[in-house]
Amino acid sequence: MGRPLTFNGPVETGLRALVLLAETYPASLDMGRLVVFDYLLVHSDDLQGGPSGLHPKTPHRAGELLVRRELIQHGLNLYRSRGLVSRRFDNTGLSFSATERTGGFLDTLDAGYTHQLRERAQWVAAELETFSAADLRHLVNQNLGRWGAEFEFESVLFNEGAG
Repeated sequence: MGRPLTFNGPVETGLRALVLLAETYPASLDMGRLVVFDYLLVHSDDLQGGPSGLHPKTPHRAGELLVRRELIQHGLNLYRSRGLVSRRFDNTGLSFSATERTGGFLDTLDAGYTHQLRERAQWVAAELETFSAADLRHLVNQNLGRWGAEFEFESVLFNEGAG
C-alpha cells in the first residue's frame, strides 16, 4: 500500500478546485489555469503581498506544479460525478466550471480549512483571473526558481556551519 496523500487525494484536491471554480463562477477554467491557481491557493505567500499560505513551505515545492494536473483531474472527476463540476469542450479546448449546486454544497462545509480555502480562492481570483495564459506562464517561469529555493540557501548555510 502506498502512503496516503494527505492534502493531495481526490477529495482534497477536488475540493480546492471546486472552491476555485465556485469563486470564478460562471466562468470556466482550463486545466493549466487550475494547476497554477491551485498551487497559489495553498502557497499564496509565494507571491509578494499574498496572504499566509495554507500548507507549509517545503523545499522544492515548485515541483508540485508538475504533479498537480493528474491529481486535480481525479478530484474534478469525483466532484463532477456528484453534479458539482461541469466540463466544457469548445474551440479553445477543455475547461471546467462550477454548477448551480456548487455554492450550496460549499456553504454546508463549516471547517476552518474550508473557510480559509474560500478566502484564498477569492484572493487568487482577484489577483489572477484576468491574466492571460501567457501572463500565467510568465508568472510561473519568473518565480519557479524561487518557490522553495529558500531552503536550498538555508541548506548551504547549515552545511557550511556544520563543518
